[in-house]
Amino acid sequence: MCSPPPNDKQAPYEVKCRVTSGEDAKVDVNFKDVVAKQGAAAQEQVKKAEEAKSKMEGLKAHFNAGNALIDQEKQVKNDLGKAPPDQRDALKQKLGDLADQAVKEFQEASKDLGEKDPNTHLVWFKLAEAYDTAGRNDAAAQAYQQAITAKGDVPGYYNNLGNVLARAGKIDDAKAAYTKSAELDPPNAATAWRNFGISLYNANRLGDAVEPLQKSADLDPKNAQTWYLLGASLVYKMTTKKVGDREVVQFAPGTIEAYQKAVELDPTGTWGQQAKQGLETAAVDGSGHRHKVNMKKKKS
Repeated sequence: MCSPPPNDKQAPYEVKCRVTSGEDAKVDVNFKDVVAKQGAAAQEQVKKAEEAKSKMEGLKAHFNAGNALIDQEKQVKNDLGKAPPDQRDALKQKLGDLADQAVKEFQEASKDLGEKDPNTHLVWFKLAEAYDTAGRNDAAAQAYQQAITAKGDVPGYYNNLGNVLARAGKIDDAKAAYTKSAELDPPNAATAWRNFGISLYNANRLGDAVEPLQKSADLDPKNAQTWYLLGASLVYKMTTKKVGDREVVQFAPGTIEAYQKAVELDPTGTWGQQAKQGLETAAVDGSGHRHKVNMKKKKS
């Protein structure tokens, strides 16, 4: 085996030659061919690098544009919640248009994703958020699921999936998503269960909201919002019984206590004030009969 002296920057070129004793060794190497081959390989590497850079720049541009549109979506959604009736249709249309634009940007971004690209889950998550903000539950759920498929250890993905599934009335699936979120992030498990309860409460599924709100209260007993919502949800479970000639309301166990806890934790705030109203309502049953409700004093 004969070869030129080694070069620090590249592997040596090797050619086979047979040496016979007593004869001069003759090696014929066409260096023009070698240089041409090396040049073609180098050019291909440069081309691939440029293509990868172009795709990354395109992905980043579409991703940033989509993010900006989601911010606009959120602002319009916030405005919609405060708008008078005569302005809501126009804002709903604007919200839908912004969602369409955001979705298009993230779909374009997805075209620039490489195989096993580490950014895949982020693109799917932001696509889901665009759908989610516009209230498109089914599309949002599918996109959140794609984000989870790409990266299944992010608690927030499961939490958001749970939100949209709960709004869509898919309670069992939502519960599974929130449970996974809580398992992945135990310190914030109370938040996951509270979010589940809030989603159900907002969907007027108060009976279903009791269990997750109770779990949240058990894990985080200092949250006034949780206690208020738990009390309000337990009101849904009240019953009546005949006493003499009138119907008397029977509140579900824990109803009054939950309201009292909210007042104790937030005496002058939103949740405490709403809980006080709940207690005042609870003091009078459906027949007009007034009950005595003992208010607990806030502990010092």
